[in-house]
Amino acid sequence: MSAQVLYTELPGANFYRHLELHAGSRSTLDLVLSNIKDPLRGTLFQLASIDKPSTYDALSYRWSEVDPRHPVSIEIDGVPLSIGPDLHVALLQFRSTNLPRLLWIDQICINQADEEEKIHQIRIMGDIYSKAQTVLIWLGDSSDQSDVAMEFFPIFVDKVRQDDERSRLQQSCQPPSDVIEWGGTLATHLGKLFLRPWFGRVWTLQEAALGQKAEFWCGQKSFPFQILETFERGCYGDRYGHWASALALIGSGSRRSDPENPDRSLIAHIHVVSTLRDGSGISSARILNTLRKLDCSEHQDRIYSVLRFLDSRLVREIVQKRMPSPAELYHLVAMHGIQRGELEYLGAAGLSQHRMSYPTNDDDSSRPRLSLPSWVPDWTYTIRTHSYWVLNSDCQRKRGRPLYTTGRFRSAELSWSFSDDPPTLYGSGVVIDEVNECTAPFHVPRLPKVHEDQRTKATTVLTAVRDLQSYIASCTELATKCTTRYGSSNVERACRHSLVGSMMPDGSGTSMTGVIVRASDEAVDSLFEGFQTQASVVKEMEWFTRRVESGPPFSQDDYDRMVRSTAAAKSLGSFSKKNTLMQAMAEACKGRRFFITGEKRYMGVAPDITRPGDRICIIPGYCAPFVIRPKRKHYQLIGECYIAGIMDGELMEEDISIETIAFE
Repeated sequence: MSAQVLYTELPGANFYRHLELHAGSRSTLDLVLSNIKDPLRGTLFQLASIDKPSTYDALSYRWSEVDPRHPVSIEIDGVPLSIGPDLHVALLQFRSTNLPRLLWIDQICINQADEEEKIHQIRIMGDIYSKAQTVLIWLGDSSDQSDVAMEFFPIFVDKVRQDDERSRLQQSCQPPSDVIEWGGTLATHLGKLFLRPWFGRVWTLQEAALGQKAEFWCGQKSFPFQILETFERGCYGDRYGHWASALALIGSGSRRSDPENPDRSLIAHIHVVSTLRDGSGISSARILNTLRKLDCSEHQDRIYSVLRFLDSRLVREIVQKRMPSPAELYHLVAMHGIQRGELEYLGAAGLSQHRMSYPTNDDDSSRPRLSLPSWVPDWTYTIRTHSYWVLNSDCQRKRGRPLYTTGRFRSAELSWSFSDDPPTLYGSGVVIDEVNECTAPFHVPRLPKVHEDQRTKATTVLTAVRDLQSYIASCTELATKCTTRYGSSNVERACRHSLVGSMMPDGSGTSMTGVIVRASDEAVDSLFEGFQTQASVVKEMEWFTRRVESGPPFSQDDYDRMVRSTAAAKSLGSFSKKNTLMQAMAEACKGRRFFITGEKRYMGVAPDITRPGDRICIIPGYCAPFVIRPKRKHYQLIGECYIAGIMDGELMEEDISIETIAFE
């Protein structure tokens, strides 16, 4: 039907529409896709003002286009309006059986044929959700044992609360024996639940964060958002490992965004929504960084979806621009963020994070390759490394102390300005040295898959160990050229600190998904020494492979040695996954390479596109150093780096000269 028949022009920028969903029977998905005897009906109220809101609920759901093969609709004031199948099922679920229900739904309440109206409605969408009585988060109809997954969280949260309280009263440091048991089947159900499209949309942050109350719904099952908030906080304050174990369980079944740390991406998403809900401070860069993992139909939505949480002056500038491109929006947001002292924008930027700067498989061709200044973050895709600024802020928030403080004590000297043609950022900093030599980029070793046979697993582990040994050896050899700075007795330890970023997990948990803190010399040495003891295990595995290939007969000594070799292979498999060197280096070196500088002989790890001739720069107030590249009279920002011996602000305590550095 024509939009002109249903929609009349809204009288002002603060007005929006409500849908009064008429009462009716609730149906099932099978009936939705066939013949519905009791169709959806409603009335569209044309005038509602955010200044005088009514009592209504707002729907948060996965937008789906109209399916021509199975057309569904809602009858509005006697006229059918085609809607997406996901919305259709949601409305059948949420309509009352005896009373009308007042709802706000973007697909119905906004005239989708009017681009001008859509722009105005997007700008007030934050107000619409914040004034809603309840935000109904619709994950979809029940399937893939979703009922089991939905029931898990309320039961688990209540159970662990009781167990933790009992352990606290008993002053026990051991986890109780009657904690809920779970296994691979439940992991699959939970993973599928969190792979539902709602968790992959950029608009979900705003929609879940702003409602006075938010509820998750999947089929007939529901629980309040506070359950996930409790779960997220439990993971951060985990004494007994219960929360982290459940988090790892979810991560093992859900690989939406970060194959190395799937559980971290989930908990980060929940944390940002939770923080926005309780009004705690969180930087706009951190919000936008979370959205990197999520999908949207228009990449401007990565900014529009969080307008409510941005600086009001920036929002006014965005509103004044008519349909800016993603590049224009990202540029404007970065300028405002840096001017406000949010140096995280620089940590999120750099050529090492721009898709224009390195070959890619283009596994997501829907995300554009934007041409941006090096100092402007490209928010359209997931970054290639674990950012130091994210890890730093996590450590600060969870443990009350930062991970790194390279540019400490000099933030008062910050000053930023901008110019156009080309877009240039002028800031304060100090160039400390030039990159002289680099190793090859670090590649995270492939780990065995659960479904692989024992021989394949053993071969995979063997290859991973060899590759890691080879990379450590090449870095150690290059590090020996820095003896004049670190001393012959400490140069190897400095190399080790660089390869793990001086990072260690704190407390119980899986891999590096818990709290990351600074590692002591002893802890770092223990990691590497433990790995070196595996050399004999590698030899045993090599013997095992050759002996099995040669075939029987086997002596008793052969059988005994095979048992030892199999146990060794299993230990290496778990070794590569739990708080060990393999995982620590994946955390610190993914997307990076080891390097040394020329004159002052520093060593560290830097983005993998770093090359000889690049410079090392410290920006006052920022947690880590940067690699920058000369370009004419200016520089290009390459990305964050780690340098042994200066990550605690040692250089900032010296009498160094701060200069103006220009970035293109």
